[in-house]
Amino acid sequence: MSESSDPGEDGAYAVDRPTDDDRAQADPRNLQKMSRFVSSFARKSGSYLHPQTEITEFLVIGLAKHIDEVGRPLCPCNFYVDKAEEATRSTWICPCEEMQRWKYCH
Repeated sequence: MSESSDPGEDGAYAVDRPTDDDRAQADPRNLQKMSRFVSSFARKSGSYLHPQTEITEFLVIGLAKHIDEVGRPLCPCNFYVDKAEEATRSTWICPCEEMQRWKYCH
């Protein structure tokens, strides 16, 4: 994902749209599962998703990919030295503590 260095007229930065290659990084069943989860959690908890839908779609892809890799939806916005070890904790499992506290997802 890349951003341009200058915001558009509306003040938002242009963000690449997820491609089929991006989506192919995760099992389609987990993509669908996490898409439903993210939407449902936001609606039920009063949380806000990113206003640029491309960011939310990349988030869903990352969550699904982590389910494929370690069996848990680790927040894809962080770097983990050991994803498997991190998956044993709940701090960065979606919805992560930051999202639960601030009601906003990247």
